[in-house]
Amino acid sequence: MKPFEIYQPTRILFGVNHLETFAKRAAEFGKRILMVTGGGSVKRLGYLDTVTKALHAQGIETLLFEGIEANPDAETINKAAKIGHEFGAEAVLAFGGGSVMDASKAIGGLIYMNEPDIWPFTNSMPRSGKMTGSLPILTIATTAATASEITAYGVISNRKVKGKQTIGYEFMKPKLSWMNPAFTTSLPLETTRDGAADIMSHVFENYILGGNGSPLADRYTEMVLQTVMETLPALTQNLSNENLRATLLWASDLALNGYQVAGRIPAAFVMHNMEHALSGYNPDLAHGRGLATLYPAFFSWMIDQGRALDRFAQLGRRLFGATGNDLEASRSFVENLTDWLKENGLYQSLSSLGIPADAFDEVAEYCVNVYGGGRGINALGNMEKADIVEVFKRTETQK
Repeated sequence: MKPFEIYQPTRILFGVNHLETFAKRAAEFGKRILMVTGGGSVKRLGYLDTVTKALHAQGIETLLFEGIEANPDAETINKAAKIGHEFGAEAVLAFGGGSVMDASKAIGGLIYMNEPDIWPFTNSMPRSGKMTGSLPILTIATTAATASEITAYGVISNRKVKGKQTIGYEFMKPKLSWMNPAFTTSLPLETTRDGAADIMSHVFENYILGGNGSPLADRYTEMVLQTVMETLPALTQNLSNENLRATLLWASDLALNGYQVAGRIPAAFVMHNMEHALSGYNPDLAHGRGLATLYPAFFSWMIDQGRALDRFAQLGRRLFGATGNDLEASRSFVENLTDWLKENGLYQSLSSLGIPADAFDEVAEYCVNVYGGGRGINALGNMEKADIVEVFKRTETQK
């Protein structure tokens, strides 16, 4: 087992009955809080009013910023930070899904730094890694997907350049997160499915590329995958089931809290690199949907290259009872996963999602330049632009 370090500063309140506790804890981080939301569902459903009243009861003054997009745009983040700075915000509260939480981390950083623009601080830009602090980030997650309520990272889009890049600092890990499954019961079916695919991606990435050094991390990962694969079909039959929502919400946390990689070789998030380039090109593409589309194509490409056969084979045997040698068990894994994706409405081509085949070359080049320094991305060996294009092309057989 490889040595590792885990830092998890986030206080998690999980469950329905934490409203007053959350408000009291929030008051520890400031009396002027910028509340950030997305398209308006938390207001429409009454959740926002309930939380705001609880905060006010603790003597907290709030200012609401609404309108964070799916795949949050740099310009919107810049606008929110300016408003928050003028308000004198002492903390930022994200009330929404992964996009709202990611944006709030960027907003908190800009306010702290008194800077006007987030894009120069993203991963391939000149000021990457140059932020020195952030306002405290508080979150209330309304989706089971990204686990942004516990991570140090945010993903930022720039529609002007058709780009999507990351920021990430330990000081951006939320200080306080309320994970209330009741706030996820109104999610539509498609969003629920996309979120489940996103959860799976977080454990797939390191399981496949991280080596055999941590058998316990393997079992942990397999548990998360099996739980999601069993819970999603049941949840689609009863979207308002709070217990099933709770299971999926907690799985999202367990998939990206650091324990899933403990003892393994740290691996690049290769599928995320490719998907970020895709949804940078088309911001209407949901992140989890893009990842689900890549699974069969990327996994089959890896197997054809003879990469990570032992890892794919182990997944095939443990999740689906696959037999035979490593190559046969690996292919069985992809076949069974493909069947599951089909059964759960997560199997489609990139062109059906608004990424035409004639854009594959452009998107792959962006991926290599931004996430691979112009050389390629590391998937147990280099993936050059042509390899990424090949993966994209393979999705076109997914109907």
